[in-house]
Amino acid sequence: KSSLAFPKIIYSSHGECWEGECTIMACAKQDIVTYDQSLGAEKNLAEEDQDTVSVAPDTVLQVEGEMFFVNREHLAQLSPYFRALFFGGGRESTKKHIEIKGVGLQQFQTLMEFTKNLKLKLDCKNVLEILEAADFLQLDRARLLCCKFLERQLHLSNCLGMMAYAWQRGCLDLYAAARDVVLTHLPALASEQDFMFLPKESIADLLASDNLSIPKEDLALDVALRWATFDPSREEDFMELVGLVRPECLSLPYITDLLSKINSSDPRAKLICRLNNNLPNSWSMGRSIPRARSRETLFVLGGPHEQETQLLYQFHPYTDPIHFNLPQVVSIIIYLDHACSGVACSFQN
Repeated sequence: KSSLAFPKIIYSSHGECWEGECTIMACAKQDIVTYDQSLGAEKNLAEEDQDTVSVAPDTVLQVEGEMFFVNREHLAQLSPYFRALFFGGGRESTKKHIEIKGVGLQQFQTLMEFTKNLKLKLDCKNVLEILEAADFLQLDRARLLCCKFLERQLHLSNCLGMMAYAWQRGCLDLYAAARDVVLTHLPALASEQDFMFLPKESIADLLASDNLSIPKEDLALDVALRWATFDPSREEDFMELVGLVRPECLSLPYITDLLSKINSSDPRAKLICRLNNNLPNSWSMGRSIPRARSRETLFVLGGPHEQETQLLYQFHPYTDPIHFNLPQVVSIIIYLDHACSGVACSFQN
């Protein structure tokens, strides 16, 4: 495996994290993938480049001493950055030789190739640098392809770092994809160090979601407490976050346990005391909607043995009713989804 580090932070080559760090991506493979924007598909590097844009160069761009011969009109069509550079009325508008600063040579060369053939060669080692260079040069199509590549690398070990990175870079689709993973597996991820470095806005976004998959609302309050306790300066943020917790769904044993810690040496005691003395206004606004979490359901298949088809009975512990005479079932397929917690049932008529 190789780990890609969060921008401007040094990471261990073994994937270890120290204070202030956040793992973005760990890739099991180092295969290079070519994204073909013109076809909307991936192609192998062994394939020959096709559909290369051929335009007469009229300007020289210099990056770290290397010269690139480009066409102004062509680049201006692909990027607002180059449109402003060449036709914005500044000093560079009249120059035929322009030095570009703020972007690396290798990344610039890759992106200039992309402007010619609309194909982007990405792997786990170069994708972040190319994404940031594309962002700097406002090459939106290249930026989108980088985000799509990162989406394919999402898994539990990097979704928190990926979500923080996407938030920082303004990559909305990547943020949404990483957020979905976090929402589904928050109980397992809340103890990770990466979680403690998420911004308050991201924590609030998670706690406010109806799709937050937690077995009990107690975990939502526990997440807010854990995140706020990590940094004493987050006390005010905690009072804002706890307003997103749905108090009607909190269990009495959990509340009793919290209150018992007010005068203890528990690091959460100060926050619990403040919450006890200043309940959020949202907690008095009436019953809130329970989160759309999965719930345990018991299915019983039975009926006369001599009949070819049998009856299905359903019991839902949360709402209590027993449903009889559900649609007859020919076969039941039960499988374990390793990406989720629990067993899923598929019924085939």
